[in-house]
Parts: sequence; C-alpha cells; structure tokens
Amino acid sequence: MIDRSRHLRLLTYNMQVGIRTRQPRDYLTQSWRHMLPARTRTRHLEPMAQMLRDHDLVAIQESDAGSWRTRSLNLMDYLAAQAEYPFWHSHSHRRVGPFARHAMGVLSRLELRAMQAHALPGRVPGRAAVVYRIETSRGGLAVVVTHLALGRVDRARQLSHIAGLVAGDEHVILMGDLNCDYDELAAHPVLRERGFQGPQAVLHSYPSWQPRRQLDHVLVTPGFRILDAQATPFGWSDHLPVRVDVALPSGLILPT
Repeated sequence: MIDRSRHLRLLTYNMQVGIRTRQPRDYLTQSWRHMLPARTRTRHLEPMAQMLRDHDLVAIQESDAGSWRTRSLNLMDYLAAQAEYPFWHSHSHRRVGPFARHAMGVLSRLELRAMQAHALPGRVPGRAAVVYRIETSRGGLAVVVTHLALGRVDRARQLSHIAGLVAGDEHVILMGDLNCDYDELAAHPVLRERGFQGPQAVLHSYPSWQPRRQLDHVLVTPGFRILDAQATPFGWSDHLPVRVDVALPSGLILPT
C-alpha cells in the first residue's frame, strides 16, 4: 500500500481555456472562443474537472481569471470546486482588454504556504512563473508552474531565470508547458547543474489528437524518485495532460 505522506501525484495540463480541439481545422472553427463566450460557461469544463480529480498537485496553463470569453468565470475557481481541491491559486499574467485574462495556477490537496508570481524575460512580454512553497516535516518544497516562450533563445533565458528564483531551495518541482522537447531541457546548463530530471519515457503530449511532440513536462531535483509517468489520453485541449508520480526525498514527509 502506498504511503501518501511520502508520495505525490503530479499533473501538468495546458487546458487551452477549455476549448475542445480534436483536429487541425478546429483551430479555425473554434477560434472565436478565444475572445467570445460560449453558450454555456461550464459544460465544456465538466469532463476536465473529473479528469483532474485524482492528483495531489495540478499545474494549469492557459486558464482564464474571469473575462468576457468566460462570462466572468474564473476557470481555476470552478475546477477547484468541481474537482474538490481545498487549495488553489490563479495568476493572471496577460490581459487582452475585457476579452481575455490569461492565467496559470495550481490546484492542490496540500496547503500552499507562499505564492510568488514572477514576470519572465523575453521579447514578447506576458510570460510568467509562479513559485509555490509547501511545508514538509523537514523544511519546504518549492513548486514552480510556468508556460515558456516559443523561441529557443527566450526559453533558455527564462529557464535560467526560474532556476535563479529557486536557487535557495533544495527540493524543487518544475511543471508546465515548456514548449520544447526534453533534450533541450537536459542540455540547459543551469538545469543540468542543478540536476533536474524528468521521466525516462518520452511522453508525447502535443497535438492531443496525434501526439508527436513532448512539450509538457514535470521535472524534479535530485532526491525525488520518479515512480510512474504517462501522457493521459484525454483529448479535450490541444495538449494532453502529463501525469508523473514521485516518491519524496528521504526525510520529507507531507502533512496529513
């Protein structure tokens, strides 16, 4: 039997504002939903909430903090309530007038002791990383949620910046849509120096209807042990959710 105080069930998901995308032409036929509200606010989110339930920490990208396109509904608030997460946080990092409030955040079964949002460097403003800290029996655990840039040079700068934000943390989990394959992350000098690692298996997560790229990642620092990982076959967004189960470093015990 698994000791839940020594393990974490992690998930990262680019939810694409809950827009169901099952083929390339849906980018065109569903594009209006990036700015205009659908007939109902929540019907398209209900299956997503069910899929998210069985995890300890869920990193969400491409959410919305409440705008015209969601009829003022904060999507993280709704998902937390429907999936029964006691703790959640949403950070709005880019706004398009009244039409959209781009956001990212976390759903958590563990209390979030501190939350710090940071703008990331890049030629196009609006990228961000949010650092959450969770108390354990022996010090803290830092969890970083982010959505990196499309350009390789900007991504490298952003990853270095994120590493600097958690330079004083021994135990770190980095989750999000990193917009690159794992080989690029493994070659990044700062991540390599810190010893960040991901699952050995290649987890193709994009596009959801015919996955052939590994854009969504969960990385952990030394001490964590990766037990299981998979790209979940849930074709709602244009990304698949990526789930990674980890055992905590020796001595760390989660509050129960």
